Amino acid sequence: MKNLLALTFAAHLGALWPIASYSADFAAYKQQFPLKDKKSFTAALEEGEALLAEPSLTPQQRTFVLHRTALHLVRLDDYERAKLRLDALANHLSAHPDDSMQGKYHWVSGDLVLRLGDGQGAQAHFLSASEFFSRTQDWRMLSHAHRMVANALAKDSPNLKALEHVALAKHYAEQDNNIPLHNAAFDTQARIYKLFGQLDRALESRQAQLTWLGQQSQPDQAMMSSTYYGLADIFVDFGDHQAALEAFTQSYRYDEQANDRLYMGQNQIRIAEQHLHLANLEAATKAYEQAKAISESINHKRNLGWAIAGLGRVQLAKANYPQAANLIGQGLTLINPQHNQALHRQHLVWYASALSHQDPGQAIAQLAPYFDPKPNDTMVEAAKVLAFAYQQQQDFTSALRFQTHATELLQQQTEQSRLTRLEAKKRDAELHLETLKVNQLQSGLDEQKRQNRLQSVILAAAIIVLLNFFLMFYLYHLKKRKVMEKEAAVLNQALTLKQQLLADVSHELRTPLTVLKLNIEALQHNLITDPDATYTLMQSRLSMLNTLIADIYELAQADTHSLQLDLQVRPAKVLFDELLSAIKPLIAQHELTLSTHNTLSDTLAVACDIDRMHQIFNNLARNSCHYTNKPGQVSVTIAQQAEHLICHFEDSSPGVGDDDLPRLTERLYRCDKSRSRDLGGSGLGLSICQKLTELHQGQLSLSHSKLGGLCVTLTLPLVQPAQSDN
Repeated sequence: MKNLLALTFAAHLGALWPIASYSADFAAYKQQFPLKDKKSFTAALEEGEALLAEPSLTPQQRTFVLHRTALHLVRLDDYERAKLRLDALANHLSAHPDDSMQGKYHWVSGDLVLRLGDGQGAQAHFLSASEFFSRTQDWRMLSHAHRMVANALAKDSPNLKALEHVALAKHYAEQDNNIPLHNAAFDTQARIYKLFGQLDRALESRQAQLTWLGQQSQPDQAMMSSTYYGLADIFVDFGDHQAALEAFTQSYRYDEQANDRLYMGQNQIRIAEQHLHLANLEAATKAYEQAKAISESINHKRNLGWAIAGLGRVQLAKANYPQAANLIGQGLTLINPQHNQALHRQHLVWYASALSHQDPGQAIAQLAPYFDPKPNDTMVEAAKVLAFAYQQQQDFTSALRFQTHATELLQQQTEQSRLTRLEAKKRDAELHLETLKVNQLQSGLDEQKRQNRLQSVILAAAIIVLLNFFLMFYLYHLKKRKVMEKEAAVLNQALTLKQQLLADVSHELRTPLTVLKLNIEALQHNLITDPDATYTLMQSRLSMLNTLIADIYELAQADTHSLQLDLQVRPAKVLFDELLSAIKPLIAQHELTLSTHNTLSDTLAVACDIDRMHQIFNNLARNSCHYTNKPGQVSVTIAQQAEHLICHFEDSSPGVGDDDLPRLTERLYRCDKSRSRDLGGSGLGLSICQKLTELHQGQLSLSHSKLGGLCVTLTLPLVQPAQSDN
């Protein structure tokens, strides 16, 4: 079965850094993501060794590196050096105690002795680790520790207490909200039930695991694949090869989605084996060929040998013995007998079986040295093959001896199976009692969780009440102070604006009044040669004063919300055609060309004060006349945009600078004061336009025109359908 959760905590590191920089790079060493393969372990170990040579490491940093390098050594199967490194870590921790690292020391030590076959020693270490992790409330490592206690308890003989530790592993994984660890606990539970011979319970555990994974927001494909793989193994033990085939196929689909080619190849091999059991040789061949292609693509020797030998098994089933021997022999050369002993012996039996039909002596030479009279399926089949091979050689004494071995092994298997069933029935009752204990333990954990939550809620509520009291007290005084500061700021701003407005208004009035005064004095002393021209000039200045005063009064009304609109609903297209017609003579009088584009439909309407809209367009037109070089252009486009009417009023050069653009709607602001005053402008036209647009629930914005001058954009809400008052 696949082991999906690698218990690795070291960092994935590349090439070694220069020795002088190791102390500075400790943080980078610590923060790297978990290692995934032995090459990474080797690189990380080298970097850790170099860091340990640095005298500038702090005690905490040295603790961390000692732990990581010990872990690397265990993962690399260098057990002697791992033991020495763990001893160094223990000595260091005695001088620099650290509960978290003490727990990790015991965890790595437990992993080491478990690999060396000492289940009891591993239990002691993992239990010690759990005590330290409980102190530090490291739920992740606590889940790891209890799961490994369960593995250690189940290693030597079926120990029902392993299930209690599996329940604790699930509980702490849930505390940490750690889905991979929770899934790993399910894996351990199913494996323990299988070791106990409780296939029904193992099957229930796998089905519960699938249900739990399906409840996750995004079920992990690798976890789903592993669970279906384990489920298929249980079906194989039951002898239900059709169900196993379906489960292996489902596992393959998840591996294919994750593009995990290693397990895709292994799944195809297991699928082919189920087809062989079901006597579907064509499907088995296809699956073995697919497994062979996948394994070749990733250069995985064991799976490649397994797949090639599987093709030989198909030929063996077809009684094509020469080709079967050739293929199984090729596969055997790729299966390492030290790392895959059971798999190698199983295929060796099939190889000898194929050879026995054409070269029985070679079959005996290959198989006899590995024959070990143990009551399992492989040795029973080996005895039968050797009996047949000796019979082919006319050595009936040896043939009878191995046939007797086969019969005795079958009898032992039958007796062992009977005892196993009896033991399973006995253990089933014990498991029932243990399940009750586990349920009680789970209930206790749930109750403890509820109490912890209740205590947390009560404590949080008390803290919140106190914080609210102090916060309200603080906010009251803060608000009071801010209100006073805001009132002072508003008052100062109002005074400043008042002074600025008075200064601007007095400045604007002083110039025309001065001109009038000088001209009156000149008339009194008969210094004017053309009185009619003087009277005309004085009339012009009086008109400017009247316009300025009227504009100031209008803005004052808008500021005090006393300016009321006489709103009427009018067809938008007709209204804006009228507005454009009204400004045409004014624009033509100033030697400017007007181009218009009104794309509004006849069904649209707008609610507006018609006189004020004329005022807006008249102000915009005068603004363009005053500030556009002659001859020039004025362009007005009107269109619908969603539920609004958009009007772009543009003119040609000269435009305004980027600094002047945002200030054009300020009152009495002029880019060229002398020029605009001479033309009769008050500096309030755009300010009035903006106020009137806002009173219409619209917006006015300014930008540079593509024609080279200014673009004024009016946005007004539309009314649908059109309701004309006419």
